[in-house]
Amino acid sequence: MPSKEVRALIAIIGLHVQLGGAVLLVALFSLLRHHARRRGYFRLWGRAWLAVAVAIGALVVRFVLLRSVPEPAPLVRGLYLVYHFAKLLYFALLVAGTVLYCSGRRARRVVRYAVAAAAGYTLVSVGISHGLSAIVLWQSPVAVLSLGYCAFRFLRLPPSRRTLGSRATGSFFAFVTILWALYFVAFGVQGRSGAPEPLRWLIQYNAYFDLLLQMLLGYGMVVLLMEDERREVTDAHSELAVAHDRLRRVALYDTLTGCLNRRAFTEGVGLEGARATFGAVVMIDLDNLKDTNDGYGHAVGDEILRRLADSFHQATRPLDRLYRWGGDEFLLVLPGTRADEIQPLLEERIARMNAEAEAEGALPLLLSMGSADYDDAEQLEAAIRLADDAMYAQKVRHRRERQGGRRGNQEVA
Repeated sequence: MPSKEVRALIAIIGLHVQLGGAVLLVALFSLLRHHARRRGYFRLWGRAWLAVAVAIGALVVRFVLLRSVPEPAPLVRGLYLVYHFAKLLYFALLVAGTVLYCSGRRARRVVRYAVAAAAGYTLVSVGISHGLSAIVLWQSPVAVLSLGYCAFRFLRLPPSRRTLGSRATGSFFAFVTILWALYFVAFGVQGRSGAPEPLRWLIQYNAYFDLLLQMLLGYGMVVLLMEDERREVTDAHSELAVAHDRLRRVALYDTLTGCLNRRAFTEGVGLEGARATFGAVVMIDLDNLKDTNDGYGHAVGDEILRRLADSFHQATRPLDRLYRWGGDEFLLVLPGTRADEIQPLLEERIARMNAEAEAEGALPLLLSMGSADYDDAEQLEAAIRLADDAMYAQKVRHRRERQGGRRGNQEVA
């Protein structure tokens, strides 16, 4: 087979392969349109690949179905018009998508002007050109300027926006820009004697070079879309985590006193230190809460509860935990201490606070306490029951003492 026919066959196969690649990109971008509903740049690039498919399709019709038709024929000139205009539209859509991605600016008016300019440029350039090579020469300056601008915008993104996708897309735009610059040289010297052999090879296999870089460029664009999707999902997960933390805090903390609640104890919140060593538990009951609510109102009762919680928070260490166990009951877990040491200290502190409160005319904290020791985490529940029994016994004694005191006062009166 003569070498001329071999070159023609290679060129025809290259056109078919390039058309297949463009159609695959159009199909891929169509499949991803659901993810690109809020990604205008990706839709513009999808239309750019559709324009490429139309342009290559026009060449396939020209060199496969109308191969024997001479260049000056109106049908051939019409196909060249379609090819040239579609390629110029491809460049314009790439630029519009790049501007939208990099700066968020929509260029609808610019695209309209670009379409009008491309139509005029197409009519003039095809009208004075005598073949496809001359048309490619007219395309080359537009391609170099458009693709070079896209490469510049991507490679000059701020460091905070630089990603694998942006670097890859910018690099592929730069490679395509270089390729079109070489096309301008190669097609410019085509047919001249002494033209370098590499330039002739570049013309012969240009469809394959185009296909390779178009697929890489499409890959970079898809990576950009996936990165945007990942950022959106990450932001959504962060918002859910914050909402979950808020709900968990509402579920595990008492809103009035800020203490952990009984559910938090059941779920083991704050018990890491307590379970790792021995310690003591103290059950606390506010004896005068009901009388305060009945005599002064619930607002004053709430204030006493908050004062009690603040007092124990100030009197304990960071690793100690205070739980609101019930309406007027609190549980204090103190790792690394013993009950016979801690309860007298707590009672002494409450006595000092009550003396200060009475001096200021405030209501005192009338408390009953019970404490117990535990040696390990397995004994913690049992220690709480023992402390609760001791607290209840002290509560009974306090009630009898107060009743006896009131009876004595009545007899004196």
